[in-house]
Amino acid sequence: MGEALKKLGNECFAKGKLDAAIEAYSQAICLEPQVAVYHTNRAMCHMKRANWPAVAADARSALRLEPASIKAHYLLGLALTAMEEEFDDGLSHLRRALDLCKEATVSYKEDIIRALLGARKRRWELGRDRSEGSLRAAEELAQQLCEASATGKSPSTDPSLPSAEEMLVEAVAELKRKRTPTRVPDYFCCQITMEIMLDPVTTPCGITYERNILVDHLRKVGKFDPVTRKPLDVHQLSPNLALKEAISDFLEANPWAYECNM
Repeated sequence: MGEALKKLGNECFAKGKLDAAIEAYSQAICLEPQVAVYHTNRAMCHMKRANWPAVAADARSALRLEPASIKAHYLLGLALTAMEEEFDDGLSHLRRALDLCKEATVSYKEDIIRALLGARKRRWELGRDRSEGSLRAAEELAQQLCEASATGKSPSTDPSLPSAEEMLVEAVAELKRKRTPTRVPDYFCCQITMEIMLDPVTTPCGITYERNILVDHLRKVGKFDPVTRKPLDVHQLSPNLALKEAISDFLEANPWAYECNM
C-alpha cells in the first residue's frame, strides 16, 4: 500500500501537484514510517516551495532511518544553508552527500556540487559583510588617531621607527588588500561560457571546455570544436582531472569565485 501511495506521489510531483504529492507521501509515511524514501520524497516537495524547516525535518527523519542516504544529506544540507542556520552543519551534510556519490551513481551529483559551492560562497559573503563593518570602524579609528597625533604632542621617539598610528593604517590597508578578491585565472574558464569549470574536458586540439556545455553544443549545434571548427565527437573528449583538482582547490580557497562575473 505504501509503495502504491509513493507511486501516486511521484506522479503528482511530476505534474507539479505538490499538495497532492505531499498528501500521498504523508499517507505512505503513516502506513510505513520506517521507509526513508517516503520522507525524502516529501522533503523534495517542501524544497520546491522553499519550506526549509519542513525539508530539514523530513531529511532528518530519513537519516535516522538510513544514515547513508545521499538525497537526505543533500536535502538537509540545502535546508540548513538556505536558512543560514547551522551553516557549518549544512556544509558537512553537503560534503557527506558528495562523498557518498563516490560509492554510487546519482543523477543529481552536479546539483550537490553546485549547492556546496553556492553555500560556501554565501558563507563567505556573510563573513565579508560582518568584517566590512569592523574594517570601517578600524579605518575611522586609524583616522582619529592620525588626527590626534598631528595636533597633539607625543613623546620623542626614534624617527626611523613608524608610529603606532602609521602601523595601524598600514595594517588596515593590508587587511583590505587581502580581502579584495583576485581574478579567476582564464584557464579555469570554459571557452564557450567563460564561466569557471566544474567538470573540464579537453579536445584533441588541446582546448578545454565545461563537459555539459560542450556536449550540449555537439548535440544541438554540430559535431565540431567551437573554437577550431574541426570535427569533434563526444568519445574524443578527455577528462582533465589535474585541472579539475586545481579548480576545486581554488574554489575552496576562494568561495567568491563561484558564479561570479569574469
